[in-house]
Amino acid sequence: MLTVKTTAADGKETTTTLTFKADGKPYAVSGNPDFDMVSVKRVNALTVHTTQRKGSATVGTGVRTVSKDGKTLTFAQKGTAASGAKYDNKAVYDRQ
Repeated sequence: MLTVKTTAADGKETTTTLTFKADGKPYAVSGNPDFDMVSVKRVNALTVHTTQRKGSATVGTGVRTVSKDGKTLTFAQKGTAASGAKYDNKAVYDRQ
């Protein structure tokens, strides 16, 4: 189970909740205006691909990769928000 809480620049908060397996099958998402289904597929021990859907349309994709030394997590995401705005984000997290 995953819960993601975000705050937009205008102060609007969103809480997205989903429960999934990394089997490539679509799973329901609640609380997110941009997508209502997500599928997650493990490529190898360090890489996971995700696909976000709104209805039957694919609206986003993501790749989550852990470095071989396990110290860095990189999450890259591309897609289109419900507002029509396109996004192309990359977040890098270093283990402390």
